Amino acid sequence: MEYKEIYKSISSDDVESRSYFMCDFEAEISELSEVFSDAFKLLEASPCHNDSSTRASTVSGYLALAIESAVTATQLLVLGHVAPAGNSMRISYESLCYSALLKKEVELSVPNGKHKFDFYKDYLSQSAHTKAHKVIDLVVKNKELLGLNQGGVDFLVGAKSFYNGYSHSSFLLLHSKIKPSTRQLYVAGGYEKERYDLFSEHLKFINRYSKNLEGWIKAVAYNAT
Repeated sequence: MEYKEIYKSISSDDVESRSYFMCDFEAEISELSEVFSDAFKLLEASPCHNDSSTRASTVSGYLALAIESAVTATQLLVLGHVAPAGNSMRISYESLCYSALLKKEVELSVPNGKHKFDFYKDYLSQSAHTKAHKVIDLVVKNKELLGLNQGGVDFLVGAKSFYNGYSHSSFLLLHSKIKPSTRQLYVAGGYEKERYDLFSEHLKFINRYSKNLEGWIKAVAYNAT
């Protein structure tokens, strides 16, 4: 790949590629924009968002980050960036987990059940078992204490399973970047018809995931004491 091509990819927006994407997926992007807007409005009207305490502000902040990261993931897909979109979605579902884990002062169990601890206190001291890559397992283990049902955690587990392959260097990610007809590697994103099925799959997943935001916000931001 020539210097000029790489420089252009880095310094300029690929307007042509974006227009092709929007021609194929305008309805999906319109629907997602409504879902994201409704989620932000629901959060902004919540008792948690309007509580100035440090704890409530932190919970509200993570919920906002979860929505924002899903918006960013969609934006990155429109530009053809599969891996960064996967990383943004990982941030989104981990942020949802943090919001639930921090919302109430309850004694939580570690996934193997052998140790109980105050998550908020340990979070403030940056203890190892409160790190982002561990929060889904904590939420699944303690779902009843956190006021979540099985459906409320199943979509998180599904998101983790789906995006693990796209947020790490993997066989799945490598082949998502190879153009089938020529075997060339897509560099710096981009979209064309040969990528339709891949991007359609990702948009459908973000749509399914994002429709759970309303229920999560109600369970956390309207019950965060």
